[in-house]
Amino acid sequence: MKNDEYQRILSDEQRFRVESSFVPQKWILQQNSVNLFISHCGMGSVGEGLYFQKLILCLPMCTDQFVNAMAIDHSGVGASLFIPPTLWPSLLRPDGFHHYTFLASAVTSKLFTIWENATYVKVARMMSLEMKHAGGVKRGVKEIEFFVNVHGDLHRYMPFSNTLAFYQRYMLDLVLVYIVLPTAIIFYLALKFCWSNIKNKID
Repeated sequence: MKNDEYQRILSDEQRFRVESSFVPQKWILQQNSVNLFISHCGMGSVGEGLYFQKLILCLPMCTDQFVNAMAIDHSGVGASLFIPPTLWPSLLRPDGFHHYTFLASAVTSKLFTIWENATYVKVARMMSLEMKHAGGVKRGVKEIEFFVNVHGDLHRYMPFSNTLAFYQRYMLDLVLVYIVLPTAIIFYLALKFCWSNIKNKID
């Protein structure tokens, strides 16, 4: 769109409202009339958007926001205007993500892709239910209190795999029993058989 079109839309108070200070984001996201959240994808905003079951159009600006945008795009609860570069450019400029560009047509197409899309809505609903089932702030406080009461000692709660010896964790004992030993036995018998045949021919 041309600049005058942007100005016309931004000056239309029926369609657009610009706030110069912080807004009650959580209250806004709770409204049923809000169906989609265009976000810079900070972790707090992402968590609030998903908690209130809103689809997210990502417009990341810095640091972890790019990774969050890629995660949202990959998980199917939204789309991202940031397209990750290929491996080689990423290696050359690992801090150059914020130089990305996109077209107005990309915004339109991505909005139409996720807008009231049953697949996206279903994934957002499931993720919202999982977050609410996890317990939210109250559960977080309980976990912190528990951690404090046990003086930070959680060794009894370590995963079972961490209690195993190195060779058991990587199943090296099974590799030895089922692969290395049978191979060694077969090789020994084959060698012995061949040597026996050679000896018989010499005799």
